[in-house]
Amino acid sequence: MNFKVEYVNKLKITITVLLVIFLSLFAYFFQDIFKIIENRLIDVRSYLSTDGGLYGSKFSHADKDIIIVSVNDLTQYEAARSTELNLTRWPWSRVVWAKLINFIERQNPKVLIVDLNFSNYEDMSRNYTSPDMILADTLGYYDNIVLATALRSPYSETANYDSSKILDYFSNPYSPSGDTLNMYIDNKTLDNNISYYAHTPIPNIFTNSTTMGVTNLVTTKNRDENVRYSQPVYKLIKGNKEYYLPSIALATLMKKEGIGKLAEEIPIENNILKIGKHRIRLDNNGQALINWHGHGSAYMDIPVNSLLLSMVRGAKYFEFENKKYPLNFFNDKIVIITQTQTSTETHNTPVAKDMTDAQIKATIIDNYLNDSDITNKCKRPFLKHITPYKGIILTVCFCAAIIFAMLIATNMSLAFINGLLICLAYVILSLLLFCHPKFRIILDMAMPLYFIISTFLISFVLKAHHELKRKRKIEKIFGNLVSENVLKQLVTKPHRLNLKSSVQKVTVMSCNISNNLQISDELPPEKYVELINSVFNEIEKIIFKYNGTINRFVGNSVLVYWGYPIHSRKDSENAIKAGIEIAQKIDEYNLSLNKINFDEYDEQTFEEKNPKNFSIDVKIAINTGSALIGQIGSSNVSDFTVLGTTVDIVERIENICTEFGKQIIVTQNTLDQLDSPIPAEYLGQVRLKNSNEKVKIFELKLYQQDTD
Repeated sequence: MNFKVEYVNKLKITITVLLVIFLSLFAYFFQDIFKIIENRLIDVRSYLSTDGGLYGSKFSHADKDIIIVSVNDLTQYEAARSTELNLTRWPWSRVVWAKLINFIERQNPKVLIVDLNFSNYEDMSRNYTSPDMILADTLGYYDNIVLATALRSPYSETANYDSSKILDYFSNPYSPSGDTLNMYIDNKTLDNNISYYAHTPIPNIFTNSTTMGVTNLVTTKNRDENVRYSQPVYKLIKGNKEYYLPSIALATLMKKEGIGKLAEEIPIENNILKIGKHRIRLDNNGQALINWHGHGSAYMDIPVNSLLLSMVRGAKYFEFENKKYPLNFFNDKIVIITQTQTSTETHNTPVAKDMTDAQIKATIIDNYLNDSDITNKCKRPFLKHITPYKGIILTVCFCAAIIFAMLIATNMSLAFINGLLICLAYVILSLLLFCHPKFRIILDMAMPLYFIISTFLISFVLKAHHELKRKRKIEKIFGNLVSENVLKQLVTKPHRLNLKSSVQKVTVMSCNISNNLQISDELPPEKYVELINSVFNEIEKIIFKYNGTINRFVGNSVLVYWGYPIHSRKDSENAIKAGIEIAQKIDEYNLSLNKINFDEYDEQTFEEKNPKNFSIDVKIAINTGSALIGQIGSSNVSDFTVLGTTVDIVERIENICTEFGKQIIVTQNTLDQLDSPIPAEYLGQVRLKNSNEKVKIFELKLYQQDTD
């Protein structure tokens, strides 16, 4: 039997280990799928952490001082039809943009960001009246302009090129800017990851007096993934020299704060970029996760036509969405002039399927200006990933918690609810850490939840299998020994039952048919068995009525106990009530014998046809005390039984009942357990063989009074 149990346990362990290995291999081979799912889960959390999200009221909302002036398909169409503007077909002359920049600059914006494509020469003459030179002079005149540029070739694509000859592979050998950053980066991994061998098609004349800002949002093939990030710095390698360039957002921050000049060193220490009172957290790829403010229209987006019309009309206001705004509206604002053509400058972001590039850049600029400001009490800290090591530990802890919850669960429903709540707790923790303004931590969900839910399902199945075996064992042991009501309670709440051998406090009752030999002499065997079984059926009903447990039937007696498997404060009282009711039932049976027709029996079988010869004489003994309860027997044949001095005393009292003609005798131990005393006559003390212990016994008078 022990061998079988050990074999089953080994089988369970083996199957569990194999499942864990299979689940781990599945996660390893399909990790790309988990990454896709993880990105979608980041999308959901990003959506919930916007201005109108779970903790939106605790965050600084979208900065109203950031204004977009957009050039889109509708703008180009309306401008082409406008006789007032008298514009040529797209692309417009650079003189138009120079005039627009002058128009906006007269309103004293804090920073003007020109995010337009000036990749080719418009006028090759390069004289002072050419559009190229007019735009170049305009850009160089103001010290608050950030001009967008684009880096072309990521480091990974040109890693094998000779750095001294890198520009030989490109058609336009111009550097983006002479005004590069003096960077100190203590993390060499980060330094390598932000490195780009690159070139730009923008001629040098546009960059002499203007801060360049790298406009790239996408640096890998996965566009959707990378719009979750903003790049703070880039490295251009020209010849044997390295030049660090800011992103548009970082360049805007430097312009606004008047810091980050060539002579100043900007450190990145422990992946924190430090500029004055600003702190920007970076990952090892040199990227800061975007704190999304809105779902696509968080920042005011003014069509460029509104400003162009105001400019040519000489008006002191511009019209937008049927409202008139004074031109000083741009005073101290961050203004972004950018293109937002359909399908060319839109991205599928975590918070909107089609968000314009302008809104994304405005959000990043907002992050750099406000969320990095350590003096801003409502700042939204930059998101950071929990380290893989800590993530693994946390996942293991949750898996262990599920296993523990399954072990301590008292029933399957509670086990399922506990496991489900722990899984839900991980989801809530992930949302809380991501969305709450004090934390802003990305806790991976896809892979950890995969293992946590798998642990939940495996543990639940093992728990169900264990509980099913336990219920079957309970039904096998107690199926015929307790009432249906008690059995139902045991099966429903098997955790309350200790099936191992143990010492329990019980009340034991022995019910003996003392005149069974006399009756057996009067009746044929089949009639005798029928009679005895009929009596025991009635006794069994009464025992089950008072939640007693039948220990065994032996010949003419039955041994019953209370206190196991279900314990009650009224166990002794129930035993006494059962004894009284059994005695009453036997009396009723004996009275009914007068109605029996004995003529059917052969006269040769019975010398006297007297009903008294078939009356039942029951002797009942009750005692309370500690007893050993457990599975007793061999490895092949065993019974769940009760043993000990308490049982020996009952058997001794049962003999006294027969010797002295008493019907119900109880011990002092049983009477002491009652809430209120009952009439009983003291009979003396009895002592067991080979023991000096004496037990006081009483004859129950309550039954006699009821039958007088």
